[in-house]
Amino acid sequence: MEYTFLEEFRQNIEPRIAEIDIFLRSQDEFCAGCVARVLSLCEDEVRGIMESVGMTKIDRSSFMQIMSRGSSRICGMYSREIAAKSPSTYTSDDIAYIYNLDKQAVKNAYQNLKIKEVTAFTMPLVFARIPY
Repeated sequence: MEYTFLEEFRQNIEPRIAEIDIFLRSQDEFCAGCVARVLSLCEDEVRGIMESVGMTKIDRSSFMQIMSRGSSRICGMYSREIAAKSPSTYTSDDIAYIYNLDKQAVKNAYQNLKIKEVTAFTMPLVFARIPY
């Protein structure tokens, strides 16, 4: 049985997204060390981002600015999602770009399903057909 991106997503990405969501709901302001931990960054990187944009405190809005500039895997996915303008439907190129996947593997999944676009709701169908 082959490992698919759906399994990778469910085991390693989805839990991170849930952790970030809970973290953001937990308080109104956050310490740099806590933000670093939840985003898998070092505290120096968080402080460097804060300094580069003139940020003096971290709230929900500035957290998202840090996330869009951070170097971790989850930050990269978020920044690519923003760069793709968070579409309501995703082409194979969108999925490959946002999740940093092999373009041909994603195209093959779309072809296998005989579709051109997916929504966030139907994305797992594609993920299940992408070897990882």
